[in-house]
Amino acid sequence: MKVLIVDDDALVAQSLSTILSVEADVEVVGLGRSGPEAIEKYRELKPDILLMDIQMPGGDGLSAAERILAGDVAARIVFLTTFSDDEYIVRALRMGSRGYLIKQDVAQIAPAL
Repeated sequence: MKVLIVDDDALVAQSLSTILSVEADVEVVGLGRSGPEAIEKYRELKPDILLMDIQMPGGDGLSAAERILAGDVAARIVFLTTFSDDEYIVRALRMGSRGYLIKQDVAQIAPAL
């Protein structure tokens, strides 16, 4: 499966890419750092899954997801979050995302995809 990772923290994005790249059925096709970049790369790369941070400067993940889902209702978006993002999680699930993962629980990210 093709995965696009979008997180404003380059270290987090690269770490996730490294973790997921060892999975036989996962191909990380791109990395992004903002909501607008997520939209652009989603359209360009057409990933099977978009793994995206909720809170990012320069365009948050929720707004990006709304735009992506408006153009592709079948988009599979999984959000990355922290424990303090409860209201964001509810909004993300209501808009049609496929779920969310806690950033600190990296061991669960690959199996969840």
